[in-house]
Amino acid sequence: MIILITGPTAVGKTKLSLLLAQKIPHTFIVSVDSRQVYRMMDIGTDKVSLQDRKKIPHYLIDILNPNHDFSLGCFMEKAKKIIDFGIQKKINLIFVGGTVLYALALVKGYTLLPTNTNIRKKLESKSTEELKELLSNLDKKFNTNFLEKYKDRRRIIRLLEAYEITKTNPANLWENNKKFPINKIFILTNNRQIIYENINKRVDRQIREGLIDEVKFILKKFPDAPSFKSMKTFGYYEVIQYLQGNIEFNSMIEMIKKNTRHFAKRQFSFLKKIDGEVINLQDFNQSIEKACDYLCQKLI
Repeated sequence: MIILITGPTAVGKTKLSLLLAQKIPHTFIVSVDSRQVYRMMDIGTDKVSLQDRKKIPHYLIDILNPNHDFSLGCFMEKAKKIIDFGIQKKINLIFVGGTVLYALALVKGYTLLPTNTNIRKKLESKSTEELKELLSNLDKKFNTNFLEKYKDRRRIIRLLEAYEITKTNPANLWENNKKFPINKIFILTNNRQIIYENINKRVDRQIREGLIDEVKFILKKFPDAPSFKSMKTFGYYEVIQYLQGNIEFNSMIEMIKKNTRHFAKRQFSFLKKIDGEVINLQDFNQSIEKACDYLCQKLI
């Protein structure tokens, strides 16, 4: 059985997954989080504790150093191997996390486009107008409507990169779009104001637990880390700004809270695209334990 639990940040997904995994025999947990893949980024990502990971095996946590990039393609490639392993060994898997782009790809499917670093760098050196002209030429050559669908610069580059490698119609690459065998999809949610309050409390706790020292340690070990995506996310970006003397301590805290709340708003928008059963904690008197019991009744 393969289960997906997703939802906005600070809603209680990790706790729910741990409780559920304890009640379902032979169950492992797979992180659906683009930041928990990084080692040393523990406090700022609210990573599940080592103690809990010893009780229940977890995948896709602490697999890269912060001075590396991790993409959707990397996630899907590793997720496929984990799913194949789970099916072979008859292990139940709970995919849990709030990187909704990853969750959406698990549900809707995703095509792993070929990559070439040199080709991508050449494309990135071009202006957006030049890239759109190249895409327009592809439209004419293959009678497609890419120019209408792909207006984001990053996606245009990926499409052109795939074409330069394969020299074939990029539309054909989407024909092999594979969906994963997710048996049950649950979207854990709550009243927005409660989630925003949880975010504010969590940020205060992260500061008390040593988020600033965590960032200092990472920067000392990997001085180039700020140039990577890992350190450009909420919680880390703001602390780096504080350490560089660009903002005051209290401003740093408020910025983390504000940017995390904005992230939650974007999550709410993306979650509407996922067709799953909504588990609203308001229906369970804010009790993760009661929500877990409800899921168990549906799964066991």
